[in-house]
Amino acid sequence: MKESRNFKNLTNLDARELNELGNAYADYGMWDKALECYERSLSLRREAKDRRGEMVVLNNLGALYHRQGLWEEALGHYRRSRHLARELGEGSSELATLMNMAFIQFTRGRREEFFLLAEEAEGLAKKLEGWGSLSKLSWLRGRLAFADAAIEVAMAHYREALHYAAREGAGALEEILRHVDEEVDRLLAQDSPGLALVFCDYLLVACQGIEGVRDHLAGKREELLSPSRLPGGEGSGKEN
Repeated sequence: MKESRNFKNLTNLDARELNELGNAYADYGMWDKALECYERSLSLRREAKDRRGEMVVLNNLGALYHRQGLWEEALGHYRRSRHLARELGEGSSELATLMNMAFIQFTRGRREEFFLLAEEAEGLAKKLEGWGSLSKLSWLRGRLAFADAAIEVAMAHYREALHYAAREGAGALEEILRHVDEEVDRLLAQDSPGLALVFCDYLLVACQGIEGVRDHLAGKREELLSPSRLPGGEGSGKEN
């Protein structure tokens, strides 16, 4: 929710410029300076009864605390930003804020809270055709299902993630494929090469119509079948 940067000077900045200066400081990890700019921008926007501007700055404050791992502060600002987004009918902004809140709860291991937020975000994303958000939600659900050893459910979520990502575009698809690779690597680290291979084969069949996915997964499959990856193979350190 960033606005374009166009600084005139550093004195007598208006609310928009203060917000953008806050973004610039945040990008360089200068948290205190970013906070000062955001709070001044927020005060000016409230004085002007600029509710959309207030929504934007509240989201940026949430993101500032999010990046510092200050979860409760981040959630509080995200909630207020979301409330304004809903009142203003800003569906895309509300979805972005919901996704941020869901990711915080996922990161914290707060499963119940994550699933509640994910369900809300999914409903809104479907209305808005937010395929990128839907792909990320499916991926996060897949991660949790793998952690619970609910293998069939996990693989189905990854399948959904790839199908949604394909509708969003090449960048989203590349991101989910990276997550697939990470999941394969986790399975290998857990000494489950057979399950990693099944995962690849499942996605090869389930996503065969998605351009680029087949070649990627076929390459991953070849890697899994290389002697160094197989149980008892070179470099495994194991005996049969």
